[in-house]
Amino acid sequence: MILPLFGFCTVTFLLLFSLLCNRAKRRSLPRCRRALLVIAHPDDETMFFTPTLHGLRLSGSNIYLLCISTGNSNGLGVIRKYELASAFTVHGLSLDNLTVLDYDNFQDGFIQWSKEELAKVILRHIQMLDVDLVITFDEGGVSAHPNHIGCFRALQYLYTIGLIPAGVQIFVLESVSIWRKYMIFLDALISSFHSTFLYISSPLLYITAWRAMWAHRSQLVWFRYLYMLFSRYVLINTLKRIHAQPRHPILKKKLRLHC
Repeated sequence: MILPLFGFCTVTFLLLFSLLCNRAKRRSLPRCRRALLVIAHPDDETMFFTPTLHGLRLSGSNIYLLCISTGNSNGLGVIRKYELASAFTVHGLSLDNLTVLDYDNFQDGFIQWSKEELAKVILRHIQMLDVDLVITFDEGGVSAHPNHIGCFRALQYLYTIGLIPAGVQIFVLESVSIWRKYMIFLDALISSFHSTFLYISSPLLYITAWRAMWAHRSQLVWFRYLYMLFSRYVLINTLKRIHAQPRHPILKKKLRLHC
């Protein structure tokens, strides 16, 4: 009795998963030549953006990654830079496309980064790399980390004051409620019907996410094993277009870029 039930559940799961993956293929981001992923710390790319990274890679996009800090809050910045490089290659991406910053103004920690100063840095890389699509966290930062939110605020600032170059589209990774975050298959159903832009990783890419996270050995404490097992972001990414920040009628500020 148990064996047939297990077989039925397995077949049902595989059929459902195949259906969801097919739906996701029809809801990917617009095709682009060059995409820039902006993250706050090493390991963000694997813990939060793996489905999007591989979706873009499989569509033929040239993917660049800009990591704003080395994650040096515990004095492991140098180690984490090398770990990010290792994970980047596990994801099948070129190290020539990886940039890790280490500015005094943008150090890892539960502090607010200046959106104006960070906006200058991000805009410089958008222009230098000639990208046509940029991805980062949304206003919730997925985990509410202020550095994640800082990446969003900087790009929203650029978008609001009209400094994003023509032809460049900005997308953000949606934050979801805690119960959706850790109920992967229920969230997959919800996301497949309610999200405009969706990526769902195959079982093979799920294994790749684990391999990439293993490269971040300094961060593999016990609760991150649980995160990798149960978090929807390892398997599912839903994205949306960025929106302008509501503004009062004030004079438009312009950024001065200092290379």
